[in-house]
Amino acid sequence: MGMSQTETTQLELRKIGNVQVFDLIGALVGEELDSVIQKIEQTIHRKKLRRVIMNLQKVQSMDEIALRKITAVLLRPQRSLIFVPDGTCRSLFVGTHLPGNVKLCKNEEEVANAFGSFLFVKDKMFEVPVDETQPKNGSTGLERRREKRIRVAIPIEMRLKKKDGSDFLVKAIATNVSIGGLFAEFLDLDSPDYATMQEFQGTQIMIYAPPNNTFKESMTVPGKILRFELLKKQYGIAVQFV
Repeated sequence: MGMSQTETTQLELRKIGNVQVFDLIGALVGEELDSVIQKIEQTIHRKKLRRVIMNLQKVQSMDEIALRKITAVLLRPQRSLIFVPDGTCRSLFVGTHLPGNVKLCKNEEEVANAFGSFLFVKDKMFEVPVDETQPKNGSTGLERRREKRIRVAIPIEMRLKKKDGSDFLVKAIATNVSIGGLFAEFLDLDSPDYATMQEFQGTQIMIYAPPNNTFKESMTVPGKILRFELLKKQYGIAVQFV
């Protein structure tokens, strides 16, 4: 995990799917932000990032200079999202004219729609060679294609049951889908932490996907939590459809 900070600001780096997330935490004072902005700029430049998410959920306050500096650093990527659910920080951005490639998002649905559901798909993804000489019931190219994991960005809600029988709802973004299941990751910094979620391993859950730009109707699918994967600061859940 990369970390950079001034006295009042802290920056953490993580990835969701293959999209870089910059979590800014604290008070953003334009005059003091230069080292943080420089770190963001270097990361964007070094990794040639085309899509980034700036998560300002944990920003207590910011001034006009900070707002301008953050907006300026987000100009380089092809598409930049500012994730800020509510608060004074959000109203500052709402009243600002943002460049065409920068979008303000208040929840996972807006993030997914801004990127497009098939955000991660490479054109080559579907070009699985199919050997027409092989019998159709063997392990054909079609079977391989069917098991292919598709990189996506689909907002989902997962309803879990606690040990006391009460329902527990978490919002996530499915970043990987195959015919047998999905892999979901959390953008929201208030999502339950890795330790809290551990008790749900092996439990049955309900997955709800609201209508989006790609799938016009909502979907509800039963699933089972197979495992958790932790990568630096970011963790995800592997779910099997049942």
